[in-house]
Amino acid sequence: MFPIQYVWSSPFSEATQFSLPPLTCELPRHRRLRHYIVGQPEDAQMAIDRLHLLHYAERFEWTRPLQLPQHGIVINLHQSGEVLRYLHRDVRLDAAGNE
Repeated sequence: MFPIQYVWSSPFSEATQFSLPPLTCELPRHRRLRHYIVGQPEDAQMAIDRLHLLHYAERFEWTRPLQLPQHGIVINLHQSGEVLRYLHRDVRLDAAGNE
C-alpha cells in the first residue's frame, strides 16, 4: 500500500493577489486617416520606403502609382467635419541629381 500525502497551503503564508482589468463590451472606436502622396514617381516611392523603414506602413499596402488627370482630382468626404492637411516639402538634390 502506498501512503498518499496531501499538501495544504499554510494559512499563514501570503497569497499572491492580482487583478484583471475590468471587462467591457465597448470596442475601441476607429477613425479613418487617409494618406496621399503626390509627386514624381521616384519621390513618392522614396517617401513610401521611408515610412516602411519607420515601421509605419508596409510597402504592399500602398496602391500602385495612379496617373493624375490634368484637371486634378476630387476627394469625397466620408464624414462631415473632415479636413485635408497637406505638407509640402521640397526634395533637395545635389548637382548629380541625388538627394
